[in-house]
Parts: sequence; C-alpha cells; structure tokens
Amino acid sequence: MATEEEDEVEWVVDSIAGFLRGPDWSIPILDFVEQKCEVFDDEEENKLTYTEIHQEYKELVEKLLESYLKEIGINEDQFQEACTSPLAKTHTSQAILQPVLAAEDFTIFKAMMVQKNVEMQLQAIRIIQERNGVLPDCLTDGSDVVSDFEQEEMKILREVLRKSKEEYDQEEERKRKKQLSEAKTEEPTVHSSEAAIMNNSQEDGEHFAALPSEIQGS
Repeated sequence: MATEEEDEVEWVVDSIAGFLRGPDWSIPILDFVEQKCEVFDDEEENKLTYTEIHQEYKELVEKLLESYLKEIGINEDQFQEACTSPLAKTHTSQAILQPVLAAEDFTIFKAMMVQKNVEMQLQAIRIIQERNGVLPDCLTDGSDVVSDFEQEEMKILREVLRKSKEEYDQEEERKRKKQLSEAKTEEPTVHSSEAAIMNNSQEDGEHFAALPSEIQGS
C-alpha cells in the first residue's frame, strides 16, 4: 500500500513539474514578474506596493493551478502532499516550485522579484553598451565611493534602464516594419518599369507597321 501511495505522490509531483515547465504556466508568470519587478529593491523596508503586487501574484498562481489541477484530476490534498513530500525537497524541485512557494511566502516572492529586476537592469545595461559603445563613468570607474552626483546619475540611469528594453524592442519593430514597407514600395516600381518597357516596345512596333510599304521594304 505504501508503494502505491509513493507512486501516486511521484506521479503528482512529476505532473505538476511538467506543468510548471510548460508555456501555460511560465508565460503568464514571467509576464507578470517582468512587468511588476521594476518597483522592487533589496532594501529592508517593505512598501505597501509590494504587498498589493504579492496579492495579485497569489491570485494569478491560484487561478493557474486550480485550472490545471481540475483538468488533470488532482485534488488539493494530493497537491499539498506532493509539495511536502521528499521528492519536492530536492534542489531541482525547489527551483521549479519556487514561483508556487512565492505565492504563499512573501520573503521568497520579494527575493524573486528583486532578482528579476537586477537581471533586467543588467540586460538593459548591455543594450545601452551596444548602442553607445561605452557605459556611464559611475558604472566603469571601479570606485568604492560614489559621489552625490553619481548617486543621482545612477538614480536617473535606473529609470532609463527600466524603459530601455521596451524602447529597444519598439525600435527593432519599427525598423522591421520600415524594411517591409520599403520592400513593398520597391516591388511596384519594378513592375512599372517593366510595363513601361513593354509599352514602348508596342508603340515602336505600331509605328513601324504604319510606315509606307516602300520604306519598310527598302
């Protein structure tokens, strides 16, 4: 009997892990985290906004999980048993379950949001470096002491970084649309040139046919 119970728990854990790796879970969760993480920092003080965002996240997680568990036929007791089983305590399982645990544990949630914010800022820094070829002095001088001016510069930069990725994506999309538009514009021009050549050829033929027969025969 114990073996059957263990097999059932293992099946539930594997099923949940498969769902958490899939797009039905990962896409809405990632979208939420990326959109909301910009207000999170690693300061000890927790803002009211953090609590409000955590509540929104909890509702999203519950909605996604309830839909999947109902579809697959796993009840709440089976789910709770699977989450507390030794199979769910491994390093790999903990990493997969982190977004689920974050819904109930604010500390885990905040750490996850801060980490994503840092990742997105680093990505934005790389984009800025690709655009400009250099980074601001306050990011490259290696000094341990940051002046008031540099602190203000960093504050402004953080605001820029939060928007940089979105602006970069929009610019790339504009370039792509412009290229498509130019390609469509050039195509009729080519056809028009070909039509003009054919039209001129026809006119020459008609002109030749209209010449007196004695000139044509000469």
